[in-house]
Amino acid sequence: MFELRDRDGLGRLGRFTTSHGTVETPALLPVINPNQVIIPPKEMRAKFGAQIVITNAYIVHRAMRERALADGVHAILDFDGPVMTDSGAFQQHVYGGVEVSNEEIVAFQRDIRADVGTSLDRFSEPDHGPGRAWADIEETLARTRTAAELKGDMLLAGTVQGSLFVDLRRRCAEELSKIDVAVHAIGGVVPLMEAYRFRDLVRVIVAAKQGLRPDRPVHLFGAGHPIVFGLAALLGCDLFDSASYHKYARDGRLLFPDGTRHVEDLRQVPCECPTCSAASLGDLQKDERVRAEHNLYVSFAELRRVRQAIAEGQLWELVERRCRSHPHLLEALRELRHHNAYLERFEPLSRRGGFYFTGPETQHRPILHRYRERLQERYSTPKRYVLLLPEGPRPYASTQRDLLAAVLAKRDVHVLVKSVWGPVPIEFDEMYPIGQSLVPDVLDAESLEALEVFAQRFLRGAGYERGVLWRGEASLEDLPETGPGDFDVVHARLHAVADFQFGRGAANALFSGKVETVRSKRTGKVRTVIREGEHVLSVRAEDGMYTLKAAGAKLLHAAFSPPTLRVVVETETAEFNRQGRNAMAKFVVDADPELRPFDEVLVVDQSDALVAVGRALLNREEMLAFRRGVAVQVREGLP
Repeated sequence: MFELRDRDGLGRLGRFTTSHGTVETPALLPVINPNQVIIPPKEMRAKFGAQIVITNAYIVHRAMRERALADGVHAILDFDGPVMTDSGAFQQHVYGGVEVSNEEIVAFQRDIRADVGTSLDRFSEPDHGPGRAWADIEETLARTRTAAELKGDMLLAGTVQGSLFVDLRRRCAEELSKIDVAVHAIGGVVPLMEAYRFRDLVRVIVAAKQGLRPDRPVHLFGAGHPIVFGLAALLGCDLFDSASYHKYARDGRLLFPDGTRHVEDLRQVPCECPTCSAASLGDLQKDERVRAEHNLYVSFAELRRVRQAIAEGQLWELVERRCRSHPHLLEALRELRHHNAYLERFEPLSRRGGFYFTGPETQHRPILHRYRERLQERYSTPKRYVLLLPEGPRPYASTQRDLLAAVLAKRDVHVLVKSVWGPVPIEFDEMYPIGQSLVPDVLDAESLEALEVFAQRFLRGAGYERGVLWRGEASLEDLPETGPGDFDVVHARLHAVADFQFGRGAANALFSGKVETVRSKRTGKVRTVIREGEHVLSVRAEDGMYTLKAAGAKLLHAAFSPPTLRVVVETETAEFNRQGRNAMAKFVVDADPELRPFDEVLVVDQSDALVAVGRALLNREEMLAFRRGVAVQVREGLP
């Protein structure tokens, strides 16, 4: 039904399979009112790339019931791709009721052969109290259970309600996950978006996601403005429906990724879409269809940018740029830091490409939250005294080589950089995201304040006896007369990164005994580690982390007890993994809760026999939920 193909944070490139074809997600569903078709769905597919559309089953029921039952919704719309139908819940909310029951409208959607139908949920307003919100949830869940019994072969969307109460949203989502639905929808959010209450929107989405099964696509009902696509995708929303392209055009307004403009305020045509490139300012002001085409072009283009950003590992950068286009979006971006404990579980180990500072909000991304947490939990300080260097060019050990040599010639100290990301022991200077980051030379006051907070929090528990901030050679006078130091940054880097990546104790398991390294002829950096004549791991140039080989996997398997680093597969299927085949999600029976996407993992059978080593594509909860797709890309099988 739904398969995850690539990811960045909770943002997902997926495939959603329906009876009329596969939809590549994130996807935009233009809303089609069969009574007011301004751009035919067939043209939307050819001109704008619409894969799927949505129409209102209640309107179809009232206006052309018999024809729809006879010919089907695809014929009514003249669209041969997937069609989703809404139940009329919004009309029920606006007008106080609709002239059909939940059972009638679900059966009607099934009988007109909609690919995805929707139960008649109860809409909760943002100002509803908890009692009314819970009553709406109970009725929504009851109707969804009934709809699941009536749907036949039609895929069903069930909606999360609960107003602004995050605990109710989560409970509703948890109950919805137990029902036979194919799509999880998040409803009741249009008033939030219309009022630019984006911080509340973030809270609502995160609460719903925490209760929803991860193996079903999430539809954010009513999210039709491109200004929210990136943010919503980052939070794990896969489907968006848009009536905005038409409603805004009718009101003389144009959609843009950074906001809305009224045509009467334009003095130039500020767009390069195909429609605007051929239209004059007068055309935009006079012709509603021209405006609707522009709105569709802009919306689909923004969604393509979101997909590309996910593929490049640059979704956070895109969202941070977009959220600076409006103060209320900036509030929403800042709200994300309060949900890092949840967001971090889905954040990949590292990403492709650089890591860009776009403002003080970047300091609070989930991957940096993980970095600072693991620094506290998995890192052991190697010396009694520490010299703190200010932020500078990366990688620090290379750009500060002469300074380090001069310091160690006089003092036996450890060196730590007070980075904008948090304190960086010199051993971590090549590891993602530290070594791959780009930071301006001059930082703003908010970022500098956070830098100090991060540093002090770490130093209080690090165990150093004394620390001195480097202000020139005179700083050495504040350190005890220890004599020359023996700190070897290459040796320390091997051990520190191993513990950071795999857990405290991994370095001892991997590097005890006779260890040799093979270095790059071009850069001189370590690329291969050999222990007792066996290749145990490779050092990746792109992120400074380790790729495990079979010999290294055996050492970690012996050193750590279950469930650490494990992905447990059915014993009956383990033989395929021994042969080097990928571990499929449907055969995973358990996994280490601490595993994150793209982590190096040990594939074991149900007796804990090591059968393969590879890279996880999913975290534990995703592995246990998905029935399609790869859970672990196996690199080597073990006989």
